Amino acid sequence: MREKVGIKKIAELSGVSIGTVDRVLNNRKGVSKETAKHIRAVIKHTGYKKNNVASRLKLANNKTITIAVLFPKEAYLDEHYWHLPLKGIHKAVSELSEMGIKHELHVFEIGSAKSFEKESKKILSKKPDALITVPFFIEQCKHLTEESEKMGIPVVFIDTEMDNEINNKYSIHQNSFQSGKVAARILSQIISDKGKYIILNLVNDSNSQKNNQEREAGFRTFFKNEIQTFTPNIDSFTVYQSESDSLKKIFNPLTKTKEQIGVFVTNSRTYLLPKTIRELNLNNRTTIIGYDLNPTNIELLKKNEIQFIINQQPEYQGYSAVRGLFKLITEEEDSELSHKIPIEIIVKENFE
Repeated sequence: MREKVGIKKIAELSGVSIGTVDRVLNNRKGVSKETAKHIRAVIKHTGYKKNNVASRLKLANNKTITIAVLFPKEAYLDEHYWHLPLKGIHKAVSELSEMGIKHELHVFEIGSAKSFEKESKKILSKKPDALITVPFFIEQCKHLTEESEKMGIPVVFIDTEMDNEINNKYSIHQNSFQSGKVAARILSQIISDKGKYIILNLVNDSNSQKNNQEREAGFRTFFKNEIQTFTPNIDSFTVYQSESDSLKKIFNPLTKTKEQIGVFVTNSRTYLLPKTIRELNLNNRTTIIGYDLNPTNIELLKKNEIQFIINQQPEYQGYSAVRGLFKLITEEEDSELSHKIPIEIIVKENFE
């Protein structure tokens, strides 16, 4: 077993003072590039790890770690999807509060790139230690990434995959394309070749639809590549939340048939559909799969009015972003800031 190495031993092996090692560990000035490079090589060779608790307590005496959060304004609403990652952030900050960490919430209009840009500039002017946000607007997020990098402010994007469009180091999200394929596999086992498949994009008037598009593409790709025995009848509809009557127009013709119906809702607004299904008396032959464990979806899942929920674990995304940033700031370790969330299927029997 390797002997535990401390900062004193690192100084001995490097042939420098403890103070010089401390300056390198904390990225402070006053050490030449050659000396710093040598010390880091010794650190790597010995497997030395900073004492996270001790270093953080020392830092807490002088400075608070401030993590800025930039979310859609719906994060304030308990029933909304964006409240879930915020809950995770609150939990992580609460656990780490004694270590001198806090967060500041900033919000933007969900469909407004201008609003996002305005709040981004406001955040950077305050020079936080880190930022957690969502990559809804490509050009604005590119600019945000470039400016934050110049200032040494790490940015973590959650929820939406924009790895190819935005060159940012840290991202925590679920693979939307693969989750669409999972939804298709589930419905294909239930509906088979004798039913009707419907994809519903239930969106705000100006909502970003990147995830929705990827999920629909994955759904269709599954049937194209994996199912050889039949070609399903798949219809896709985008319904804005302000146009609730549109749902009845979509499903009313199906009251005249007896076929099974499989509905894939591409986001967390799955709860908007069951009322229409109930009113049209289509409950017994409709299977619904959607996203996320917001309170309303949970209640409908328990009543079996929604049969399957794909859980993106948004609360965990927010939680792990904070914990990962804390580790990055205190230990210079970023391994927890770039990963994909497993595709988890929830039914009423395994919800608890």
